[in-house]
Amino acid sequence: MDVILGVIIGLAVGALIGFLVKSGRSNTDSADNPLIKDLKSELERERNSTAAATKLTDELETMKKTVEKLTEAAGAADLRRVRAETEITEQVKSMASHNENLVKQTRAIAGALASSQTRGKFGEAHLEKLLESAGLIENEHFTRQSASEKIGDSGAIPDVTINMPGGSVIYIDSKFPFQRFYEAFETEDDVLRKELLVEHSKDLLAHIQALSKRNYAERGPSPDFVILYAPIDAIFIEAVKAIPDFLETSFRLGVTIATPTSMMALLRTVGYLFSRNRVAANAEEIQSLAVKFLRDVSSLHDKIVTVGDRLKSTLKAYNDMIPTAETTVLSAAKKMKSLDVSGKPLKAFPEVSENLRVLESKLALDAPEDFIEVEEISDEDDEK
Repeated sequence: MDVILGVIIGLAVGALIGFLVKSGRSNTDSADNPLIKDLKSELERERNSTAAATKLTDELETMKKTVEKLTEAAGAADLRRVRAETEITEQVKSMASHNENLVKQTRAIAGALASSQTRGKFGEAHLEKLLESAGLIENEHFTRQSASEKIGDSGAIPDVTINMPGGSVIYIDSKFPFQRFYEAFETEDDVLRKELLVEHSKDLLAHIQALSKRNYAERGPSPDFVILYAPIDAIFIEAVKAIPDFLETSFRLGVTIATPTSMMALLRTVGYLFSRNRVAANAEEIQSLAVKFLRDVSSLHDKIVTVGDRLKSTLKAYNDMIPTAETTVLSAAKKMKSLDVSGKPLKAFPEVSENLRVLESKLALDAPEDFIEVEEISDEDDEK
């Protein structure tokens, strides 16, 4: 609106100046008239003001478009922020729910492990998975707890008995103390936690002493130790931290503690021994078959040599008989033929001069068992 008003004023001033200039052309001093100068200056100012207003309008329009774009971008960013906050809120709720379920399950497991019988079942199940992973087969490589496996007068029954190659056995017990260990990690009091872990170590050591008194080594060819399986590494680690000579004491009592890692290494070693034992058994059978095969080959060899010798004797007898037949039978037959006695023409007796292909030597049976002598088979020269 201000721009339009400025334009109108400029036009009016211009018209007035034009009129005054036209009316005062005859006056030689009209160019120096103060009024005209003022009007010209006013006109110039109005022109500059109009141009500035137009430029400002363009700039404001550009700025308006920029502000609109920024407003749209800010709105989109705010919408994305709201969505992100909503997703984060949902994820936090989901994590809280999972954490709550995990806490409940942990407490349920801990409560179940408070029972010695349940701990034994848990240890047995965990140990069974390791046995399967190591490739050991139940009732072939190992047996699980059974009343027939009672050891001595103590009536102790091992949880797992591994049948080693050669007839020896290894006994494994999978029961372990857990209550103090669980209480130690439930409390937030560091001092109380340390005290509970010390008590846990003492409980574990007492269990080892009780296990030592079962005398597992009294039954059959068993090593002088029994393996105590701890399915949780921290059960063993915290005991070693609390009692410095824990390992030495357990070894002295004939009990070796195995965690999942060391137990898997032991079971894989046992599986390797079974594999090597099968290879050794197969090697013995192969050796037995090789000896039998060598004897059969030797027998066949001797028979071939005998047949060859007899064929040579027959050939010699045949060749020796030819001259006799020629001087007796064939000579008389030729004379009868010359007297016009009818009959088929007589052929000369063929002489067999080919030598038989024979084995050069007999097979040596007194050669080493892992060495088989190779016999050459060749044709005798015609000159022999």
